[in-house]
Amino acid sequence: MKKMNQFIAWGLMVCAVCFTACSDDDNGDSWDGNSVVVNAAAYESWTYFDFETGMSKTLNVKSQEGGVAGMYEGDLVIPRVGTTENVKVIISTVSKDTVLISMDTIELAMSGSSASKFVFSAKAKVEEGSAQWVLTGAPTEIESGGVILENVSFSGTIGKEEGTQAVLTVSFQPKGMPFALSGTYTATVGDNKTYVLDGDEISFDWDIAFHKYDIKTNGGAAVKLNTTDLVSVTAASITGMDFTVDTDDHQVMVDMSKMQQGFVGYQSTKLNEVLCGWVTATPTGSMPPYTYELNRNVFVVKTADGEYAKIRFTDYSNDDDKTVYAAFDYEFPLK
Repeated sequence: MKKMNQFIAWGLMVCAVCFTACSDDDNGDSWDGNSVVVNAAAYESWTYFDFETGMSKTLNVKSQEGGVAGMYEGDLVIPRVGTTENVKVIISTVSKDTVLISMDTIELAMSGSSASKFVFSAKAKVEEGSAQWVLTGAPTEIESGGVILENVSFSGTIGKEEGTQAVLTVSFQPKGMPFALSGTYTATVGDNKTYVLDGDEISFDWDIAFHKYDIKTNGGAAVKLNTTDLVSVTAASITGMDFTVDTDDHQVMVDMSKMQQGFVGYQSTKLNEVLCGWVTATPTGSMPPYTYELNRNVFVVKTADGEYAKIRFTDYSNDDDKTVYAAFDYEFPLK
C-alpha cells in the first residue's frame, strides 16, 4: 500500500479532476460510490489517474529537435526527366523504427504522353546514427494519378541538426514501363522533430492515463465485461478471466500546429486496446469526420500491484459539454 506522504504529495499536485456524486444512472443500477471526470481534452498532454488516491496529474508532450518526423522542402532531380523545385515532403512516425514518407504532387511526362501528376508515398525503416538518420525503404506498389506505380521506395539520410541536409533516393516504376526511374531529393533540414513527455511518468503513482480517447495503464491490464451493471461485479465474478496488457508502438496525435499544411506530429506510446474501446469512433465520410458512441460496459483494470478496479464510463464530456472528459464510476480495490 502507498504511504501517507505519497497521498499528501498527490494533494499538492495540480489536479484536472472533478468529483461528482451519482445516484441513478442509465445502466439500471444505483451507484453511490466513487465517480470522477478526468480532463483529456488536449492533444499535447496526458492525464494520469490514481485509483487509490482519486487524484490526477497532467504531463505535457514536447517536441525535441533532431527527430526525423517533420516537413521538408527541396528539389527532386530525376535523370532523363528533369528537376522539380520546391517539392514538399512530409515524414510521419509509424513506429519507433518506421516512418511514412509522402512526397507532394509532382508533374511528369511519361513516354511522350501528356504530363501526369503523381503523389509518392511509402514506408521506410529508420535507424538512428550519431549525426543523422538512415532510411531504408522496401519497394511497394501505389496508385497515383490513375497510374499504378511499382517498386516505390525512399532511402537515404536525414541530418539531425538544423541546416544540415536530407538526401533521399526516390525510386518508382510506372506499370508497363520496362525500367524504373530513380531520382535524388535534397532538402535543408529545418524543424524536424521527435515527441516525448515533458516529465517523468515513473516518478509518481498512477494506474491509468488518458490522451483524448486513448488510454494506457501503468504496467497493468484490462478486460471488458458483458454487463453494464457495475454493482453486480465482484472480485469473485472475474475469476479466470483473460486480461489484456498494453502493447507498444501505437501512434497518438500530439502536434496539430501544422495540420493545415498537411503535417501532424505523432508520439509513439503504449496503449491498452481494451480500454481504448471505451468510445467507438465511426467515420462519417464528411464533416464532422467521426461520430462517437460511449461504451457503457463495465471494465476491470488489474494494476501492476495485482489489485483490481472496476470502472464504467458514463460520459466523454463535462458539465459544459466539452470533450474529451472521461467521466466514470469506479470501485477500488474491487471487493
